[in-house]
Amino acid sequence: SNTILCELKQNHVDFILNGDAEKRLPGHLSLSFRGQDGEAIMHRLDLKGILISTGAACNSKEIGVSHVIKAISVPKEYAKGTIRITFGKNNTQNEALQIAHTLIKILKT
Repeated sequence: SNTILCELKQNHVDFILNGDAEKRLPGHLSLSFRGQDGEAIMHRLDLKGILISTGAACNSKEIGVSHVIKAISVPKEYAKGTIRITFGKNNTQNEALQIAHTLIKILKT
């Protein structure tokens, strides 16, 4: 997951990493992108064979900005652009790079 964060930062993507770095579940990334639509990002990644989620894990059925995202005070201009990426033990560094590069292409177009 650090691979994705490094790639996004190096490519000057405007995002927020949600959650406390010490308390986050391993393999879970919640990212909010300024001025983006998480649903649109999710669908575009899906077309590339990359499955992610939007919103918060405990509230995956909620439509729009979840109460969890609001509760952790994600700024309004980022909240709608929240996605969740989950890595399992079988995911590779190359897969993380592929996700990062695909995300960057989507966000920069």
